[in-house]
Amino acid sequence: MRRWLLLCLLAVAPASPAFDARAEIERAVALVESGATALARTCIEPALVAPNLSPEARARAYYVRGYSFQADGLPVSAAADYHRALEYDPENAVVMSALAQLHIETAPGRGLGPDRLPGVAFALLERAAEDDVPDARLQLGYLYLMGIGVDADLAAARRWFEAAAATGSARAMVQLARTWRPPHTEPSHGARALDWLTRAAAAGAPDAMASAGFMAENGELGAPDPKRARAYFEQAAAAGSALGQTKLAHVLLSEDAPDPARAFDLFKAAADQDFGPGYAGLAYLYEAGIGVAPDAERAAYWLERAANAGEVDAQLALAARALTRSGGRAEATRWLAAAALAGDSRGMNDYAWLLATHPDPAARDGRRAVLLAQRALALTRSSTVLDTLAAAHAETGAFETAVTTQEAAIAMAREEPMSDSARARLLVELESHLAAFRSGRPWRETGGYG
Repeated sequence: MRRWLLLCLLAVAPASPAFDARAEIERAVALVESGATALARTCIEPALVAPNLSPEARARAYYVRGYSFQADGLPVSAAADYHRALEYDPENAVVMSALAQLHIETAPGRGLGPDRLPGVAFALLERAAEDDVPDARLQLGYLYLMGIGVDADLAAARRWFEAAAATGSARAMVQLARTWRPPHTEPSHGARALDWLTRAAAAGAPDAMASAGFMAENGELGAPDPKRARAYFEQAAAAGSALGQTKLAHVLLSEDAPDPARAFDLFKAAADQDFGPGYAGLAYLYEAGIGVAPDAERAAYWLERAANAGEVDAQLALAARALTRSGGRAEATRWLAAAALAGDSRGMNDYAWLLATHPDPAARDGRRAVLLAQRALALTRSSTVLDTLAAAHAETGAFETAVTTQEAAIAMAREEPMSDSARARLLVELESHLAAFRSGRPWRETGGYG
């Protein structure tokens, strides 16, 4: 690392007569590939202003720096550099494809957020795909499949996926398999999907046979066949698929003769690949003492790793634990916000309930609670979500709306499938909330908050 830093510092010195801008660009490429993205940007800075570079080489320099920004979760900076690259080389299909990805990506820190323009992404990818860029063909197929920036067109999606698959793209083969399964094909055309998954596995997609295992398990290949499913999960696990490893571990724990030792090894192998469900599996084993001695400290460690990796169940579990501790509100809010941001209706509902009912005024935000509860209700219509929405309306002072919403929650609770005892307990709770709203009082949740 020190050697590279010295080389970069020397490259920055304008008086160096031996400065080779093209060599510095390639050096930056190597640094990006090794993960040293910030150092790569330091090395490439002088090349961006070198007077003797061709437009194509300067475009490559901006592309490399833009790619380093994208890898570091800085999409706005990446987009700016991709646009500069296209100024110097307007027909560069690789840059078009990279810029289009920023306009498609919705994950936080990956795409352009509210500034994303799916229509622009489609136009860029259409040009890049016509220039035989396999990734552009794959992404264009995805836009047609999902109707992003263009009307959904399953036939067009398959054409572009097939064009990418013809170049050996395992990811395109996986997407082709997806087009033959619900919700894109009803009922599932299992034979065609399995054929593409088998090809994808042979082309280097380890998760492909895990998908085949799920198909066998849920009856997409005929009658549900647990033995066939397990065989596919074994294939995926052997190929290094973290998804296959975690699924096989769960299968091993649920069999009549469970194998917790091997399940532990499989969860650990998945965790070693930074796979969230692998972390969650280890947390479960340590918490329950299955295959290992019970260890609350290690269980908590793996649970937090799972939550940080985006596992919603782990985030909700940590939020629930934080709310039982004095001073744990900030931590609970962080985990609930993460779960809600991931699009999980439970996270949205729980976060909205906290914002609407917490006894600390600093924790409450009625308007935000209403928005979150409405989004949760659009995903999962249930009495508990309606209850949350009613509490959120009450927090904003809209008691008439709160009463109407709560009455709907009670009516729904009377029809939902549950045991008589559970229904009785739920109705008592919902009626107490309704009584508060009718009297012009917002609900304050004291139980469960530290």
